[in-house]
Amino acid sequence: MSDPRDLLRSYLRQRAELGDDELVLDRHTAGEVRDILAPAAARPSLRPVDASPQARPGTRTEAPAVRADAPPARREPAPAAADPSASARVDASAPAPADASTIETHVRAGAQPPGATPMRQAPGAPARGVSAEEIRALPVLSAVRDVALGCPRCGLAKTRMHVVFGEGNAHADLMVVGEAPGENEDRQGRPFVGKAGKLLDLLLMSAGFPRDSVYICNVLKCRPPGNRNPLPDEVEACSPYLLRQVELVKPRIIVAFGTFAAQTLLGSDVSIGRLRGKLHQYQGIPLVPTYHPAALLRNPGWVRAVWEDLQRARATLDRPS
Repeated sequence: MSDPRDLLRSYLRQRAELGDDELVLDRHTAGEVRDILAPAAARPSLRPVDASPQARPGTRTEAPAVRADAPPARREPAPAAADPSASARVDASAPAPADASTIETHVRAGAQPPGATPMRQAPGAPARGVSAEEIRALPVLSAVRDVALGCPRCGLAKTRMHVVFGEGNAHADLMVVGEAPGENEDRQGRPFVGKAGKLLDLLLMSAGFPRDSVYICNVLKCRPPGNRNPLPDEVEACSPYLLRQVELVKPRIIVAFGTFAAQTLLGSDVSIGRLRGKLHQYQGIPLVPTYHPAALLRNPGWVRAVWEDLQRARATLDRPS
């Protein structure tokens, strides 16, 4: 079994490589955590730095080696067993004692969920967070959200204000999939809340889909700078979250708004103009591609086409089984 302190150091190293320079603590005071994570000599903060003399100049790689069992007044390691509260959070394979306290740490961008498997990566490789396979194995939507909130899987982790995971009825018949958060969404951490979102609400209502009855999310969970188009590596890094959302919500129909939503789910490079107007299938779920609401703000003449596509979705749902 891996030493939980090694896993802690690995986690801190990954956060440092991403540029995170502080931790937000829950359930424990900073002093209590210092006793576990810091050497005897008090440090001014919990910021992970590399104290190794072999470290390359200018590179932060990992926190100094520490012992969870060392009393705060001594540097030499004590022979006592490691603190079970550390292993309870870091080593997911070890069951926590019933009376063990837990230490839950959060980076500024979001939470590292209980039981998340530490990354296994080559030395010097960029931090990639939880793997796609691990995301697809998460059992409930809240667990997927917890992982996404601290996701470092692409460069957008460095520029986002908030991760925009998704919201709505977790057992909705209709799932709405957009492309990526915009400025308003990035600021509020919610999907489709700007002008395009208000238009989407009206369009959904016109087809008998109140917003609170559907589940709404995007392919990308973080805003691309300047609202540029998503890059291929960003779509690849983020799509496991979307695919797991679909699997867990189990919608009866999906409406894909915009090119990237439709192409990602259909595995196609066909334009949205050619995809829309027909009923497609994703993993046995009917899928209706249509124009993104933001495009309708620039091209009001497309509103009728989107209304027709939503009526197609409505008719598909209302069709007798």
